[in-house]
Amino acid sequence: MNYFLKRLCFVFIVAACTLGFSSVAFAYENPIILPNEWKWDTGVYYGSGDPYILKHNGVYYLYVSTVDDKSGIKVWSSNNLVNWTYEGLCATDSVTKAAYAPEVVYWNGYFYMYTSPGGNGHYVLRSDSPTGPFKVKTGNLGHTIDGHVFIDDDGQWYFYNASDSGIVSHPMTDPYTIGKGTTTGSYMGGWTEGATLLKRNGLYYMTYTGNHVWNRGYRVNYSTSGSPITNFVPSSENPALINTEGPVHGTGHNSMIIGPDLDTYYMVYHSQADPGRHFNLDKVVWNGKQMDVLGPTSSEQPDPDMPTFRDDFSDPYKNKWSGIKISNLTSTKKHNRNPHNRWEGMVSKSTTENNFSAEFNLLQLTTDQKGHPPDKVRNPGYGVVFAYQDNENYGVALINKNDHRLQTQFVVNGEKQGWEHSPLPDDYDYNVLHNIRVKKDANQFKVFIDGMLKQTRNADLDGGKIGYMDRNTNASFGYIAFSNKVNGSGAWDTPKPVPGEIDAVHYMSGGEGVGYHDKSNDNIGGMYRHGAVDIRLNHEGGYNVGWNQTGEWLKYKVNVAETGTYDVDLRVATTFNDAKIRIWSGTQDLTGVVDVPNTGGWNDWETFTIKNLPLEAGVQELKVEIVEGEYDFKSMAFKKGSPVPAITHDFNDGNDDGWKRYEGDISVENGKYIIGGNYAKALTGKDSWSDYTIETDVVMKDSDGKSGILVRSTNPADGSHLGNFKHFNQGYFAYITTNGVYLGKENYGWTYLTGVATSEALKLNKKYHLKVVVNGTNIKVYLDDMDRPLIDYDDNSSIPFTHGKAGVRTSNGTAVFDNFEIYSH
Repeated sequence: MNYFLKRLCFVFIVAACTLGFSSVAFAYENPIILPNEWKWDTGVYYGSGDPYILKHNGVYYLYVSTVDDKSGIKVWSSNNLVNWTYEGLCATDSVTKAAYAPEVVYWNGYFYMYTSPGGNGHYVLRSDSPTGPFKVKTGNLGHTIDGHVFIDDDGQWYFYNASDSGIVSHPMTDPYTIGKGTTTGSYMGGWTEGATLLKRNGLYYMTYTGNHVWNRGYRVNYSTSGSPITNFVPSSENPALINTEGPVHGTGHNSMIIGPDLDTYYMVYHSQADPGRHFNLDKVVWNGKQMDVLGPTSSEQPDPDMPTFRDDFSDPYKNKWSGIKISNLTSTKKHNRNPHNRWEGMVSKSTTENNFSAEFNLLQLTTDQKGHPPDKVRNPGYGVVFAYQDNENYGVALINKNDHRLQTQFVVNGEKQGWEHSPLPDDYDYNVLHNIRVKKDANQFKVFIDGMLKQTRNADLDGGKIGYMDRNTNASFGYIAFSNKVNGSGAWDTPKPVPGEIDAVHYMSGGEGVGYHDKSNDNIGGMYRHGAVDIRLNHEGGYNVGWNQTGEWLKYKVNVAETGTYDVDLRVATTFNDAKIRIWSGTQDLTGVVDVPNTGGWNDWETFTIKNLPLEAGVQELKVEIVEGEYDFKSMAFKKGSPVPAITHDFNDGNDDGWKRYEGDISVENGKYIIGGNYAKALTGKDSWSDYTIETDVVMKDSDGKSGILVRSTNPADGSHLGNFKHFNQGYFAYITTNGVYLGKENYGWTYLTGVATSEALKLNKKYHLKVVVNGTNIKVYLDDMDRPLIDYDDNSSIPFTHGKAGVRTSNGTAVFDNFEIYSH
């Protein structure tokens, strides 16, 4: 009884008691408005830019940039990432005036804050509490804005900052000393800022943002490397997060945090509030090495999942625990009665499933139960127990102060599997709070301490109870929890936002007859997930479902933003001519039986679109049925669909009503649409347009110019606003020059696709009639001869654009457009 009273009354961080666990609402919605957000002295809203979240002892702490005309740094706390309590100013020193992008790292009992006041070099502040007070500990260390600190598995620290040549990395010799910088390779083609680094399954992921915070093309990219210092390669799926229109736009400067379920990552970012900035968060899912952000969202999303079991010990009378005594852990005798060799502890009455993630927070006090200091006590020790079934089957992770190491042991059917030891720093303070995490997937256990992966071991143990244990010492224990999720498995049952993309391998859990129906007895490909669904590596990245057969099906949980008609792009590969598919919502047949195109090979991937799916708003389950044949399935992307009306613009009324102008000099003169400059574009229509034809007359005015038509355009922004960028758009550009007809692709960058040189040079000041037809992933481009396309191109890349607005564009010169028509076909 004394054992429980000693530990259950302990709460290491007072905030854990005062916060408790509030009831979780059904849904949150971006942007999230915080209490007591920053305002200018004039009362104008400044908001919560550059958000950063730290988790400590089960509580989340949020820090944001300080308004330019004030000093101090604000902090909020939460237990679920969506309901936030204002905790006041955690720093008040005058050096914090306009403190940009404050980030906090916990290490060895202290909280270290890194911020760049007004963007004029970095300072380090320190506190013994996440809510402060933080005190300035250094002078100006220099370096540009947005400092970020990452601690690797070996305890090595790294500092990252922004630059106009990309994110720069620096090794650190201690929390206050920043070494020489190295360009990482994470680069936005201009000013690049807001780096965050995480390590997952041995690979380093860096998110970063740019190019200017007030441009609507502000966005997040990510890159990966085998090193925390350099050789980062941008993902082919970039941008990772972008939205230039709607209520959540100008999305950027993110941080990453693991949610309350101990496994699911969230991207935390700001959007433009016009003026000011808002706080947002969206879920991140994984497909192999591929990272996908389920956002940005602006409709209701389910609150982050809480852990299956949790306790912060703020209520000592909750009946959640049972006592245990283990005598076979360190003794060679199976039933050792020597009290110095017996471990006592408590384990949860709740039991994990076979795969789980668990979190523990613990410290060793300066004396044992009898008042003796730990170094004077025989065989002291403290740690955690997991996968506990009984005294003959369990695992432990123990902190050994005397030898400065973390040590693990597994006991299976009464047999010890052997100790493994991992060194800890010589200056590790064992009298402050440390965090241990354990992740179990099948028979593999990963053990982390203070975020550092220290051991990966295999043991033939199922799931079990979790808890704390000690021997001959006075250890105290904080927040503890477990979740039956691991390695991103929360992606399987989380409702994926629609519109949005869903990976085929993220079908629901539950097994045969619940999440899927599969005729094979096991996973033929043997990859990614356990169960009978056949999964293989995809050469475009991640994994796909393979070997699909007639009569099989997969179910997906989705969250539809609003009731309406949607189109779905399915990415498939097959050599079959008779393959067919159908999509259901409950008992409602949404699509009828649809033919799947023969792509010509199992690694020859194509995207095809099924149109006009009627979907109701809210969370529901969609079933993808393999009606006939065999095909591999990688993903499906839902987009709002709408008919394309017949539109004609002759500009004779002297205006361009219904168009939106972006870069360049644009005017209507004498019934003509004149566009010119280094780069210019204008668009009309809707993102929901899919297949259509555009025709226009075009007259080139400059020999170096490119003049033509934009199709399937989404997320456009003005690249000349606070910058000088040509390709702030996602879509296709069909254009003419004096040499011929060409086709390229913009995705906040430029990819040349194909072109045809004309037999005779095209002339300046001559009218040409240009037509573009988009149908599925096929693009045809005609010049003057409306019966024979000069370009007939199929975009079979992993990111084809199938929906979007229409418009005109020029670069390096001026062009005159007239008789512009859009119509469906």
